[in-house]
Amino acid sequence: FLSVPKEESSVVDYDAENSRIARAALEIVGRQNRPNFNKPTEEDIAKGTAVRPPCRFELVEGKSDTGDPVQVILDVAHNPDAMVQLVSKLERTYPSQKKRIVCGFSSDKDLSACGKSLLSTVGDPSRIHLVEAAHPRAAKLEDMLEAEPRLKGGNFDEEDRSITAQVKSGLRLAAEGGELLVICGSVFLMAEAREALGFDEPRDSQYIAEVAGANLRHGQENFADTDPEKEEKR
Repeated sequence: FLSVPKEESSVVDYDAENSRIARAALEIVGRQNRPNFNKPTEEDIAKGTAVRPPCRFELVEGKSDTGDPVQVILDVAHNPDAMVQLVSKLERTYPSQKKRIVCGFSSDKDLSACGKSLLSTVGDPSRIHLVEAAHPRAAKLEDMLEAEPRLKGGNFDEEDRSITAQVKSGLRLAAEGGELLVICGSVFLMAEAREALGFDEPRDSQYIAEVAGANLRHGQENFADTDPEKEEKR
């Protein structure tokens, strides 16, 4: 039996915890005498557990419209617990750097708690940008503002609620203020956000989009929708 060490802090870094769990699992498997199985070496385990999935506190570089570089964190934190973890990790990793946040949420999440967590790290609501993902489960702008009224002091556009518009605005303001830009709140945001940052994101063919029947723009958004009740209705 292998014990997985816990964080001393009450706030757990789930990314680090997941790596420790993966390491423990590989060590257990490595102790078993299985036919046709190559036992992983310590180097194999170290390399494997060092790999980070995309959009999990992923650091990338964006550029403002004037070409100024901006550090960007992409993270799919999408509920109150995950927001607490994200805010904690941001403060540990970038303790002295101001943050600017682009966020949107799924409609079934606690929007008030999520908003409060993000406000706790930026302080000023004007450093938060609200968006709506192109997904039927995305929270509406009006619902986010009602859940946490302080967000009314943030950045949003009732006419253009797109992720792209606020990412571009966030890059410009972050470059001007020397801020770290954080994009978070839902997996449904990430494909369009990465496109806005200049990444070449894969898209479904027109045929697949028509078959899906939900007017979703990215395969990532489609496959992330795992609501069993909706699946039964399809």
